[in-house]
Amino acid sequence: MHFDAVLVLGKELRRDPERGRAELRARAAAAAVAHRAGVPLVLSLEAQLRGQDQAGSALVAQDLAQFGVPTEAMHLQTVTHSTREEAVVARDVLEQFGGQRLLAITAGYHVSRARACLVDVLGDQHVAVYAPEAFLQRASGPEQAAIRAGAVTPVVQDAEARTEMLLLSLEWAVRPLPRSFRWQVEIWAGRKLRSVEGVGRPPEPDGLS
Repeated sequence: MHFDAVLVLGKELRRDPERGRAELRARAAAAAVAHRAGVPLVLSLEAQLRGQDQAGSALVAQDLAQFGVPTEAMHLQTVTHSTREEAVVARDVLEQFGGQRLLAITAGYHVSRARACLVDVLGDQHVAVYAPEAFLQRASGPEQAAIRAGAVTPVVQDAEARTEMLLLSLEWAVRPLPRSFRWQVEIWAGRKLRSVEGVGRPPEPDGLS
């Protein structure tokens, strides 16, 4: 499948900053591999989340530059606070650049839920989601080192997978609701939980349908 862009999905750092930072760097390394293989645009959209000094996209940009991705190939925003919001904003960015197909990179424990969110927004034929380890074979030495350093232990994998299954179950439970409404609520909840300033009310649904 040809991809028009690769999205580095964000990672909340406040619970375990060192591990979270290593995971984020591994995702950036994999995105650099994908870009070198022909994906023209690298997206990173995450805002500054609660408990962080910098926006996730700023950290990813630093890593991408170190892995040789040119600035003109990066599209950076500091707006998203959840996987759902990343999916909606990524769709809008693809439309802006005339693209349709998106490759997303995230940790293995997050792949299933990330795929569900992205497919819900972009459609099954336009999305692929992989963990950084899928790019090891084509990675350079520094990229391989970053991807291996960002791999999670079995204990962490199990703990994160349980959380992901709970969140995925909640998302499936609200599937009967109108799509624009549940996207609105999910985005509001992500901002409320993770925004530096918090959010007082749900965002307007304009542009989400």
